[in-house]
Amino acid sequence: MKQRDQLFNNRLTNTSMVNEVFGKDLLLLESVNELFELELALIESRSLSRQELLFRSAFFKSVNGSLTNHYKICRPFDGHISENRSAQTQAYFQEGKYATGYATHGLFPYRGKFHPQLIKGLLNILEIKRGDIVLDPMCGSGTLNVEASLLGIDSIGIDVSPFCRLLARVKCESLSLTPEYVESMPNNPDKWFNYFSTGNIDDKLRKIREPEKLKIYELALLAYLDAMGYARRVIKASHKELFEKVLKRYQATVLQTITNSVIKSSQLGAANILEGDARCLPLDDSSIDCIITSPPYSFAIDYAENDAPQLAFLGYNVDELRTKMIGLAGRTKQQKLQRYFDDMKTVAQEIVRVLKSQKFAIIIIGSNTNQTGGIRLEQTIIDHFDSFDASLIKSILKPIKGMRNTMKDEYILIFQKN
Repeated sequence: MKQRDQLFNNRLTNTSMVNEVFGKDLLLLESVNELFELELALIESRSLSRQELLFRSAFFKSVNGSLTNHYKICRPFDGHISENRSAQTQAYFQEGKYATGYATHGLFPYRGKFHPQLIKGLLNILEIKRGDIVLDPMCGSGTLNVEASLLGIDSIGIDVSPFCRLLARVKCESLSLTPEYVESMPNNPDKWFNYFSTGNIDDKLRKIREPEKLKIYELALLAYLDAMGYARRVIKASHKELFEKVLKRYQATVLQTITNSVIKSSQLGAANILEGDARCLPLDDSSIDCIITSPPYSFAIDYAENDAPQLAFLGYNVDELRTKMIGLAGRTKQQKLQRYFDDMKTVAQEIVRVLKSQKFAIIIIGSNTNQTGGIRLEQTIIDHFDSFDASLIKSILKPIKGMRNTMKDEYILIFQKN
C-alpha cells in the first residue's frame, strides 16, 4: 500500500496529467481549463502539425518552447485598453488571459457573442485553410469573420440586423487599417461627438469617398454607439464623457492589433459582410466549405430590445426589425416557440443547401427545457439536419456561465453533409 501511494505521489510530482495527455512539448494557455476546452485542445493537437500549431493554435501557449502566434496576439498590453476597468480585467490583460477581447474582438463587447478562441479552435479542428470559404449565416458581431481573417481565410457573414452588420464590418475592416491612419485620427473628442450627435449619419458617411477614411469614421461611430450603451448603465458619467474614454480605448486597441508582428494585412482573409436572412441565403448551392453559427438565444435575449438605442440612432424601426428576427416573431410564447422551430428547420435546410458535399457545419445551441415546454433545442436541431441528409458526427457539451437562469448548457454540434 505504501509503495503504491509513494508511486502515485511521485507521478503527480514529476508528470502532470496534462503532460501525459499532450506531451511535454505542448504548453496550454493558462485560460484553458474547462473540460470542453481540453477536449478541443486535444483534437486540435492531433489535427495540426507542430508547425501549424505554432502559427494557428487556439489553445496552446507554446510549442517546443516557442510562443504561439495566438499567445503573441493576446499578450501585448497597452494601458489605454484596460483604463477605467476593474482590477480583474486589468489582470487579464497584463497576464495575457483576455481570451475574449484580443485583436478587434474587444471593440463593442456584444452580448451573447461567440468565444473567439473557441471559433479558432473549431476552424483548426476542421482543417479549414487558405482558399476555403467559411460562412456564418447569423453572424452577429462577426467573431467568425475576424478569426477567419486572422487565419488568412475568406469568409462571409450574413445578418438581418444593420447594427450587427456595422459591428462585424468595423471589427474586420479595422484589421487592415494602416497605423498612420489610426494615429492621425482627429484627437478632438468634442469634434467627433458633435459630428455624430447632429444626426444624418447615413448621409454624412455616404459622402466619404476614401475607403480608409470611411473605416476610421465607422470605427469612431462604433465608439460613439458603445459609449451610448455605457451611458444608459452608468449614472456618474455622461455619454460625452464616456465617448472620450471609449474612443481612446478603440484607437489603442486597433493600433496595438495592427502593429503586432503576427498580424500582416497582406495575409488577412477577406471578410464579406452581407445583409440577408439565414432562412433564405443569397448564396449558390454547394458553394461553402464550412459553416459555423449559433442560432439567436431569443429565449434569453431580446436582441431587438438589446440593440434598440443603437438601431434607433441609426434610423431603423426596432419593432419592424423584430418581426424579421428568428425567435422574436409572434405574440404569445407558444406562437414564438412554434415560429422558432419552423424557422430553424428552414435555416437547417439552407445551411445544407449551400454547404459543399462532405463538408462540415457546426451549430452551437443552448438548451433550456423550462422555456421550451420540455422540448430540447439541441435535439430539435439534430432532427432538422438529419431530415436534410446531414449527419451528426460529434456533440460536445459546453457549460454556460452567466446565463444559468435561462440557458443551462450549450452543445457544439458538428454535422457533415452526406
